[in-house]
Amino acid sequence: MFIYPTYVRVVTFSFSKAFDTVRHSTLLNKMSDTAIPDDVYNWIRSFLDNRSHYTKFHGEFSNFLNILASVIQGSVIGPASYAIHAGDLRPITNGNDLVKYADDTYLVVLYP
Repeated sequence: MFIYPTYVRVVTFSFSKAFDTVRHSTLLNKMSDTAIPDDVYNWIRSFLDNRSHYTKFHGEFSNFLNILASVIQGSVIGPASYAIHAGDLRPITNGNDLVKYADDTYLVVLYP
């Protein structure tokens, strides 16, 4: 029998830099555990692999460095990638709920 709570509390988390911290290797490992088709997984892998970056400052250029983390801002796979990456986050108390969208996460805590 479900007992309706008297009220709930919602704790919000905004991981504004979350997309910058998603490691490609971790994301791809978690994606391989999902039911996405192999060709979609391989497309995402090729999208993330072999990306590099350099910085220009006062006419000087840094060396190219490989990008091993982050999801390109504005890319269609950004929100879904973070949802997969954070998919194993779970509330520790039964009856509470965790809702995730893009880089926002909401913990809903029920009170009797």
